[in-house]
Amino acid sequence: MNARTTPDKSRQIVPRRSKLTTRLVTAAVAFASSGAGFSSLDAAPVGTTLAAYRTGVIVPAQRGTWVSRLRVPVTFALLSMSSRNRLKMEAFEKAPLAPGQIEVMRLSETRLLVVDRIRFWSERMKQPRYFLVLAPKAPLRAEDAFILNHGWFDRPEYMLQYLHVADEYDAILERGEVRPVIVAIPDVRFESMRRLRFDPDPPYLKLVAEEIPAIVSRRYGIALDQDHWAIGGFSFGGYLSLDIGRRYPARFASVSVVSGFFDPKWTFWPASSTQTGKVDADGSDRNIVAPGTFPRLFLACGTNDWLFATMRSLHHGLEAIGISTEWSNAPGGHTWKYWSSVVRPMLLFHLGHDPRESSTR
Repeated sequence: MNARTTPDKSRQIVPRRSKLTTRLVTAAVAFASSGAGFSSLDAAPVGTTLAAYRTGVIVPAQRGTWVSRLRVPVTFALLSMSSRNRLKMEAFEKAPLAPGQIEVMRLSETRLLVVDRIRFWSERMKQPRYFLVLAPKAPLRAEDAFILNHGWFDRPEYMLQYLHVADEYDAILERGEVRPVIVAIPDVRFESMRRLRFDPDPPYLKLVAEEIPAIVSRRYGIALDQDHWAIGGFSFGGYLSLDIGRRYPARFASVSVVSGFFDPKWTFWPASSTQTGKVDADGSDRNIVAPGTFPRLFLACGTNDWLFATMRSLHHGLEAIGISTEWSNAPGGHTWKYWSSVVRPMLLFHLGHDPRESSTR
């Protein structure tokens, strides 16, 4: 793997950058952490009642104020202004790739896994994209796949370097705690969070939910049935995974969101599969691509995270509309340290030997 400058492990949200960047980040975090409910660690969100939720649509308890409505989008707008360097391309990313061409490179190995990088031409993005693959070595044979998405300021390689996903997966696979599964880690870097939020068909939908599964299915023989696929991620990767999971319920059997967030207008697995319009009159989003039963859900967040109240609201909101989740929280922030503590439970949740076992709260 090419050597590169990577984030300091002690970073809170983004790597150390210029003084201007530091000021932007500080302002963004301060804005994100302000307001009622964002520092409270009560068992339920401040002011939450069943009346705070529309059927199938979660409405955060603090949605009534303009500050709360703008907190997440403004925070990411500020942070995005400070993160242009995250889009810097490595030499291998600049190499030309023709439509339909797939390029595979072996990066490393562990005792039971190989780590490959797969480049392909994305018809949705109209450019080459890539993802990393952790594949069990023979005689182990994977029949399922898990798509793991990184955060807004990260790269797929960071999942191996800072969260040690390959090492953790190798260890629990060797102990027999999980079944052999293909783990795909896509490059989900995009230019603008604002464009993604307002795009009725954000590019990550087809890229992550269709193009990458199609390649994994052909190369590793993974059936595209719901029971064989899972998806999850950290921060923006959690947002992306939740959006894909709600729009493609027929594709994914389980979804995990760690230190993530959601859009208040999203609809989660409506009772009727006919609710497939873009946006209802009340503003709720019902853009379901592949109707199906809702997946098992794993939610986790550090109690010192600026997104803790948002994640807690998601947990209680889903419970209020009859969707149970496995909810985990512990002291920790929006950091590699806290996320590292969640990697093993996350892998066990998705890759455990009985994925259809009912989850606990």
